Amino acid sequence: MQQHYFQLPLLPTTTIGSFPQTTEIRKARAAFRKGELSHLDYLEAMRAEIQHVIRQQGEIGLDVLVHGEAERNGIVEYFAEQLWGYAFTENGWVQSYGSRCVKSPILYGDIYRPEAMTANWISYVQSLTSKPVKGMLTGPVTMLMWLFVRDDQPYSKTALQLALAIRDEVSKRFRANGHWHHSN
Repeated sequence: MQQHYFQLPLLPTTTIGSFPQTTEIRKARAAFRKGELSHLDYLEAMRAEIQHVIRQQGEIGLDVLVHGEAERNGIVEYFAEQLWGYAFTENGWVQSYGSRCVKSPILYGDIYRPEAMTANWISYVQSLTSKPVKGMLTGPVTMLMWLFVRDDQPYSKTALQLALAIRDEVSKRFRANGHWHHSN
């Protein structure tokens, strides 16, 4: 269905959703968190990085593009920041694997999605190209496994709350555009 809708070749080319977090991205994020960079300037810095990765993918001829996830500080932390029911630490780093560390969000309440998590970014990215762009979401099991989870309810209830929030994001995005290219 997607191949027909997007007029893709038999074996379309794409890449994973995330590109490396460059020095420029990390500097902009640090300056923003310290209050040295305005929210608007931070968004402009992320848009510049996204334009760069879209241009790179176009130059090498990929069929389905990704936006590189420049605005995302981590696959779980970013989405947890978009949902209600989480608390965050400044220095609560946890080793996830190898030398990779993350600041796992702390789940303290029921999970709720108050507004769209990806719509503005995907709309912006799609405005840069006529090619399809994958909408990247972290799945509920990945979110669940990288959180400090409540112990007053079963994991299954927390997983369901996460799945419902993500489903809401996907269904609203699909209704807005008539399609959703999902990966993860």
